[in-house]
Amino acid sequence: MPSPIPSTSTSHPDDPVPAEPQEIPQLTLQPSQAQSQSQPEQTSPKSSGESLVWSHSSDESEAPMTPITEPDQGVDEVVDKLQELPTAAVNFSAQSRPRRASTTLISDNPNDIRRILGEGETATKLISQCCGGGCCLLKTLAPDSSSPNFVPVVIPDNHAFRTLNVQLGPLALDSELTDTTLLPPNNLSFEPLPSKDTKYVSEVHKMPPKYVQPHPPYEVYPAPLYHARELTKPGAEKRTIHFDIDVTDYPDEGGVDFKVGGAIGICPPNSQEMVDELFDILCIPKFVRDKPVTLKTQTGRWPTIWGDDKPRELITTRRELLTWCADIQSHPPTKNLLRVLAEYAEAPNEKKILTYLCSAQGQAAFCDLRTSAHFTVAQLLSAFPSSKPPLPHLLSVLTQLMPRFYSLSNDPHISSARPGLPGNRRLIEMAVTIHETPDWHADGATRTGVGSGFMERMAHTFITSENEGVDPRSILDLRIPMFRGLMANPLSKQFGGEGPMVLIGAGVGMAPFRGFILNRLKNANCANKIWLIQGVRDSMLDELYSGELGDHEREIKKVVQSRKVKVGENNEVKYVQDEVRVQADIVWFVINALDGRIFVCGSSKGMGEGVEESLIDVAMQKGRLSQGQAKDFWAKKKEDGQYIAETW
Repeated sequence: MPSPIPSTSTSHPDDPVPAEPQEIPQLTLQPSQAQSQSQPEQTSPKSSGESLVWSHSSDESEAPMTPITEPDQGVDEVVDKLQELPTAAVNFSAQSRPRRASTTLISDNPNDIRRILGEGETATKLISQCCGGGCCLLKTLAPDSSSPNFVPVVIPDNHAFRTLNVQLGPLALDSELTDTTLLPPNNLSFEPLPSKDTKYVSEVHKMPPKYVQPHPPYEVYPAPLYHARELTKPGAEKRTIHFDIDVTDYPDEGGVDFKVGGAIGICPPNSQEMVDELFDILCIPKFVRDKPVTLKTQTGRWPTIWGDDKPRELITTRRELLTWCADIQSHPPTKNLLRVLAEYAEAPNEKKILTYLCSAQGQAAFCDLRTSAHFTVAQLLSAFPSSKPPLPHLLSVLTQLMPRFYSLSNDPHISSARPGLPGNRRLIEMAVTIHETPDWHADGATRTGVGSGFMERMAHTFITSENEGVDPRSILDLRIPMFRGLMANPLSKQFGGEGPMVLIGAGVGMAPFRGFILNRLKNANCANKIWLIQGVRDSMLDELYSGELGDHEREIKKVVQSRKVKVGENNEVKYVQDEVRVQADIVWFVINALDGRIFVCGSSKGMGEGVEESLIDVAMQKGRLSQGQAKDFWAKKKEDGQYIAETW
């Protein structure tokens, strides 16, 4: 049954500060009990008081994927005109790959789309505003295979090119290409050291160079890895790993401290294997890769992260630049990158294909390439093996390798007091889900993301050493390059007070809520005023931090499973947002209570959007509002800091 809260008279928007329902039994904590809540490793007798009872439903859930958006009517008109083109030029058969948008629809008017396409530079800029409706096919080459001068381009016969799935259409060596991207300038050079006496020691396999400063004037801090453990079980669809990072000796930075709900920045390196592969493809000798050189740049921020836009002169190595400064695997290919590859391609067919991808005629093919899975730079170079661009010119067009931010999964002030921690060490904790994408080297192979892959390698080294009886803390000295991060993120900024809270999270989005709950349960005034809706696929495999939320975890948490095989006739799949609707009484009470807050954390691809829709439904049902009024209601709550969503 739904919980006996609240009635309409106390929860309508016209009366935003309702009286707390008297029927809810209060959970009373003595000071000694409150202290025990901050230590998930210990257990204490269950309180005789009962927390608010959850409404139960037979099916449980997690966030769905966002449904594919149907094209607008104006885009349909463009597609109709595309169908009038020769069938060899545009394939509309059932087997053809559907158009995909890189961002959002910018126009539903065909005339506006043609104006955007236009002539000159606007055609080549369309990709940044792709609507997904197929308008980039308007300049697709018309086939002329009957011409005696028609010499089709020979497709590169290698595995790397086939994995790109490039849709070339009728392309000949003499095909006229227009609006081709101009060759970007080479903005940097390598020169000898200023003096033979100049000494440079690189810690490329442990720490980034000193000039990589995400938060000047402070440097990246090499935090010792104190412990690592896997949170998910074998068979889970996504692996999630918990990390304890020692920040006892983190330097003072003007009194700013780590905060519950805050985030830290990790500066991850590219994997050594991927960097060596790129060196090998570019035929850069091994004795040169680690040789100190003077790097001179003409303009820009590179290779710093958030430095000033100005010329630079730095001592570094080629390996440092590829390891810590250049994104070689997580950014979609740009036309500047393809244009540089075309410039140095010696094979005529490869040069033509690369130039085609940088032209107005190849816009559709480039759109497909850019909106596919992100290809590594090594994969692109392997697909066009005759292209060997000089490393300085290649680095000039690669994007900066940026920090990755991870939310803390603990209250840093509680973690320091946990039992068994020697020498008053101070730890921050976080959970990282391993991101995987297909790897081109072999069918079925996968590669990990830059940040999550680096953290997984560190965890694997730590856990393997521990299993072999070696103390990884004293022998291996594993370090995490990190900095304090964005402490003003929405979750951290709005957490506080003693009002009631509903926490809604799916997957690793639940991690920051662990710190919230431990923080609140140590306060006797807040112990009965926090509820968690946690979305997982299967609680037996991937329920994060089960049993680590204090003695009253059962009373405050509702786990929603989306993938677990159901027994019996009812196999209906439900999601987190469905449970929000079931718990409408709790949600409506909290958002209208004094200092009440709703927190949402997780993927925006379905979960964030779905939860927002369910909250609108709750407002319509409990507040008797129209849909428009309900949207305005939640917009106002978001503006007032009572509805906080952190999605990605």
